[in-house]
Amino acid sequence: MATILFPRGGHSQEQSVEILSITNGQQLLVEVEQHGRAVRLACLQAPRFHQEPWAEFAQSVLESHVKRGDQASFELRSRDVYGRLVGRLFVNGKDLGAQLVRQGSMMAWDGFVGRCDDLNYIELEQAAKDAGLGLWSASPPLERPWDVMESAGGGEP
Repeated sequence: MATILFPRGGHSQEQSVEILSITNGQQLLVEVEQHGRAVRLACLQAPRFHQEPWAEFAQSVLESHVKRGDQASFELRSRDVYGRLVGRLFVNGKDLGAQLVRQGSMMAWDGFVGRCDDLNYIELEQAAKDAGLGLWSASPPLERPWDVMESAGGGEP
């Protein structure tokens, strides 16, 4: 399993994975090299579980893109203190995270582990916001999940 845990030469590599389950709007369980691994989508943050109905919305949008048994490619960007692999998933060659931000189910977030400056998530978020898509239609506006985490004293992002 060294290829997914330790990319060679400091460059990200894509690894084939199979979707086992969806944990929430930003985390999945995948099988990689015959091992189940938690994957957290990089550079994104879904609404917190108590920010309903938006947390459920984020998970349902994710579930509309992938399901158990789907094949995907995973690009490792980091590992977090919770033991999760942090990176991007590509389904049918498309960046799943970009699709989620574009649909307004996620917020772009560079405050977590993983390199983000090479992604266009901020621009995709602004387009979704301008169009009032998904969580950007909330009234009053949805509090940013990382602000909710901070005011609650932390928690797993």
